[in-house]
Amino acid sequence: MKSRLSTLALAVALMVAPAARGAGGFGAPVVVTGLDTGEPGIDVASDGTIYVNAPAGLLSNVPGSPSFVFRSDDGGATWVLTPPDLRANLPGGGDSNVSVDPATGTLYMTDLWLGSATVSRSTDGGTTWLANPLQGVVVQDRQWVATAGGGNVYHVTHQIPSGLVVSKSAAPADGLIYPLSTVAATLADQTGCVCPPGNLIAEPGTEPLGADDRVGLIYATSTGGINFARSTDGAVTFTNVPVSPPSSADTTLAFPVVASAATDTLHAVWLEVFGTKSSRVRYARSSDWGASWTGPVTLVGAGTSVYPWVAARGDKVSVTVYHTDASGTPDTVAAKS
Repeated sequence: MKSRLSTLALAVALMVAPAARGAGGFGAPVVVTGLDTGEPGIDVASDGTIYVNAPAGLLSNVPGSPSFVFRSDDGGATWVLTPPDLRANLPGGGDSNVSVDPATGTLYMTDLWLGSATVSRSTDGGTTWLANPLQGVVVQDRQWVATAGGGNVYHVTHQIPSGLVVSKSAAPADGLIYPLSTVAATLADQTGCVCPPGNLIAEPGTEPLGADDRVGLIYATSTGGINFARSTDGAVTFTNVPVSPPSSADTTLAFPVVASAATDTLHAVWLEVFGTKSSRVRYARSSDWGASWTGPVTLVGAGTSVYPWVAARGDKVSVTVYHTDASGTPDTVAAKS
């Protein structure tokens, strides 16, 4: 329980104390909640509102087990748990993810319950929700959601045996009904890896109904590589591009992550683990929205790392990682090292 709470506290340490942030430092960590939860995600709306979502525990309550959404209106200094509203009696509690429309602030959420996922939408900062317990893809794992804005929303999940499936939702049922699905990466693309994807990104195009939206997801392969599945036609078709070639590393132990900095620039980070001896964090950049990538470089090569994450905007890129100077791998280094 302590590790879960510290994760939530660390997640918002980046957002508090504007004066300290301006000086290049961080404010003191703020505990978002005392609830027993973990694996949080954080999103910042264009008006500065901050949202943290976290799973409640897979089917942890009956009849409903909605995951949590916390909101801060003061830069992360204080937090409130938003009401589940129409999500309250629906299944969920597994992996959760939220995406915020950059123009309207509309929240789109996905909440896993393995048979499918409960998907929902809020237009008032999480105070009220519309929800649907059947996202559309059945028997799914580790799903993500991303909006390109304009009522166009995309959802990816690992579906056995199809692979990584991306579904599209459009207004007026945006975020609630996902009628169109495409296999973005097959089991063969993953080189046989039966493992979930990294995160999903989406950016608006200029065509009506998001027909030329750009949609992308990053994923690991069983051969120690990292790939990026990209679409430039609103998730109708995908092309799979290598980010990092096959290697002797295991790249499946933590989600690879990709971030868009706009102007066609993408940044990717991932973890590589070598047996029981060492780990490292690697990075690559694309200047053509994932059609090609720079050669991988090592950001952290000593000690032990886990769960790298990247965020980007304009010419600024930030990479965070859990790290200890003790040598080994996430599974072999002693706790509290």
